Amino acid sequence: MRKSILLITLLAPFFPAHAQEATSDDKLLAETRDLYDAPFTRNLISFDCAIQFDWNNHFREAFGSVPPTAVPTIDRLQTIPHRVFVDRTGGFVSVIPKAPDLSAIPHGGDLEQALNSMVSGGINAWIPFATNVILPIKPTKFVFQKSDDGYKVTMTGNGVHATLLLNSDFRLTQARSLLPQPLRFSTRFINGPNGYLLESVATGDPTTAEGTGDNRFSYEFQAVQGIELPAKISVKPANSELWHFALTDCKVNTGITIKLNPPPTVH
Repeated sequence: MRKSILLITLLAPFFPAHAQEATSDDKLLAETRDLYDAPFTRNLISFDCAIQFDWNNHFREAFGSVPPTAVPTIDRLQTIPHRVFVDRTGGFVSVIPKAPDLSAIPHGGDLEQALNSMVSGGINAWIPFATNVILPIKPTKFVFQKSDDGYKVTMTGNGVHATLLLNSDFRLTQARSLLPQPLRFSTRFINGPNGYLLESVATGDPTTAEGTGDNRFSYEFQAVQGIELPAKISVKPANSELWHFALTDCKVNTGITIKLNPPPTVH
């Protein structure tokens, strides 16, 4: 799952566009980019939230009941307060005030690590959309091609081959990358006060059919100081049970966004 999440961020190759294509394609790209709510491209620097996770409910949903032998472990895990710090590089889970000693708790360390992985994985799958790096970033070689359903955006270059599919209102629906590493993903977006918000994303191997061996992530949102942040996240790895958690007591850190132009190409 982690590999699939990280690969999403590789879908923005950097190559200069042909001048002949620049006017129409650049205009479409700018219009498309403005439709999405990507808070890290505005004034959001970072945020941190408390993590709400119900171990008893997780066991009941995943296994039907809580084994009596697991009750002491779950009761101990439930007392551990977690927070997640998030910036444009990803999500980092910590325990306040310090990590607990679970050496004497049967399977406690493994379950604690699993929760940390699910939280960071769910955040990291959202980050590429919150930073708007899925769409091409200048200077990127890209072509918008009109189709019956919307647009196909093709990106090619040295070691890069990726395609995005947009519907008629420019919502990203599917993507497929053959290089630098094979990946496919499908997405659903909802309308938010600041633009399209990611509702779900499923990632998988492009050699398999959609829905086969996919890692799935879904999101609900909350407004914090006018910024839409994840409120509830569900994570369903291909080979594991469903995990879902909530983010509460969120604190945001904002500032002035400075956009730097890329350095000129030296010939």
